[in-house]
Amino acid sequence: MTHRKHFGGLALLRGAILLAMAGPVFWSTGHAQDSEPYYQGKTLTVYVGRTPGSGADLAARVFARFWSDYIPGEPTIVVRNLPGGGGTRVWNYGAEVAAADGLHVVFSPTNGAAAVLKEPGLRADFSTMPFVGGLLSPNMAYVRTDKVQSPEDLLTAEGLRFGGQSPALRFDLLGRLALDALGAEYRYITGFQGAADVFNAVRRREVDIQVASLGLYRFSIEPTLVAEGLAIPLWHNPSADIDGNLKPLDVAADIPSFTEFYRQVTGNEPSGEVFELYKWILPRVNNIVYAALLPPGTPEERVTILRESFVRVTLDPEYQAEEQTMYGFSLPLIGAEEGTEILNSLYDVPEAIAAFLADYVDEVR
Repeated sequence: MTHRKHFGGLALLRGAILLAMAGPVFWSTGHAQDSEPYYQGKTLTVYVGRTPGSGADLAARVFARFWSDYIPGEPTIVVRNLPGGGGTRVWNYGAEVAAADGLHVVFSPTNGAAAVLKEPGLRADFSTMPFVGGLLSPNMAYVRTDKVQSPEDLLTAEGLRFGGQSPALRFDLLGRLALDALGAEYRYITGFQGAADVFNAVRRREVDIQVASLGLYRFSIEPTLVAEGLAIPLWHNPSADIDGNLKPLDVAADIPSFTEFYRQVTGNEPSGEVFELYKWILPRVNNIVYAALLPPGTPEERVTILRESFVRVTLDPEYQAEEQTMYGFSLPLIGAEEGTEILNSLYDVPEAIAAFLADYVDEVR
């Protein structure tokens, strides 16, 4: 990576003169060492709970290439992969093993549904881990045109097959909730190993509907299935706050948000128990897909440094250009205040919602 730091010759000369004049006193008091940034000369390890080359791994590695430039002291940043446990291993490591010294960051897909459902494999408590920053990875639904020629046809189509990976995965959970809120008839087929596998199953006509990341849609689905008239986009899952206020995503402006799609095909405002659960679960499983968290007890001043530098990376034009290359758009930022609020809400779940969600997942598990 090319560092973007430029200093004028006059400023360098002035600094050299001042340092020479103050040298003996400066070094004898040891003040220079005390004023060094904490991260200077240190290594910051970023842990990713996915395999090398995966989408989450690439997102973390690209971010890490820029992050050092914005952390005072410019530490060396290394990325370490800790896959396993459906993505829970890395969070357990961050909560239970990693040192709380500001030099260990977990940057990986969160699993809000596992926290809400109190899955036994997830021992980490996200609410105790300082939230540094997050990136929302938008996603959308599409369908084959041999089953649904227009959005309105979705409500009367028969024999639809919705392909997914796991009942508690955000793609599957949000897709089922949306289809059920609409009253669509479909069969849920789960167990595919990844989003690309579901996409290939759609191409082979084994399943008809997929909820996929917007990046996969832009680079793989849109130029093939959609361009060839074999599929049409349906909706994108919007952003949401914990109070259930939904907002369409600008990066998916050409695809209706789910609420816009609902109005289009039914002529009514979305409502009902399933839609209320959709609104409740949306921010908790979808807003902070790529989240950077620290081990519990990390000193506040180091949390602040990493939070501020995280935001600055997302504003870097060169980083944004990398995002455009990878996704076709920039991933929306989730700031520390919003992210912390969302993570805390995972452990304050109304009893009725917890019971409904548990039954909803178990019935297809």
